[in-house]
Amino acid sequence: MKISRKEAEKSFKKDFVGKVALELFSHSNFDRVSMDEIAREAEFGKGTIYKLFSGKEEILVHVICQGIENLCRDLQEQCLGSSDARQALESLLELEYDFYAEYSNLVLALVFRQSDDFDPDYLQRIRERHQQHSDLLEQIFERARNAGMQFGTDNLELIRGMEAAIKGLIINHIEKPFLDNSRAKDLQLINAMLWTGLLA
Repeated sequence: MKISRKEAEKSFKKDFVGKVALELFSHSNFDRVSMDEIAREAEFGKGTIYKLFSGKEEILVHVICQGIENLCRDLQEQCLGSSDARQALESLLELEYDFYAEYSNLVLALVFRQSDDFDPDYLQRIRERHQQHSDLLEQIFERARNAGMQFGTDNLELIRGMEAAIKGLIINHIEKPFLDNSRAKDLQLINAMLWTGLLA
């Protein structure tokens, strides 16, 4: 379906504002970042920002949805595009870890905002992206099974276990920033837990 130049420009502006906001949200608490600051960093008038988004919550949802879409694209290319099932699963773990490491603050901000006054359409948009993501992960694990890999549980449980392990380590970083937690150590631990447990 062909979109108009005006729609394309609006989509480009929204994505640009989203990238600016992600950078700001990554270095500061979501509540501390103002619409004025987003507008200033994006070099747009505040009125322009409000023509694109109803407020900071919608920007948050847009940024998370964009992140999930980018993750899905990378999973498609690096995992479903790989002929080596073991390598595909190792790439999957790295991509998932990097996503949650980058977006953990935003996911937590979203969780704290899921109250009666939070627009249900926003949550629906994120749930739809999460479903696409889960479907893609199932395809990757199913391909690994078809390649001869044997797992001790079904695909949905594999996904749940993997995500729990990754999210747990990311939360541990937030709770205990004084620990020597590096990406390499975390991935080594996740691989050890999964390859000797669920993926054994």
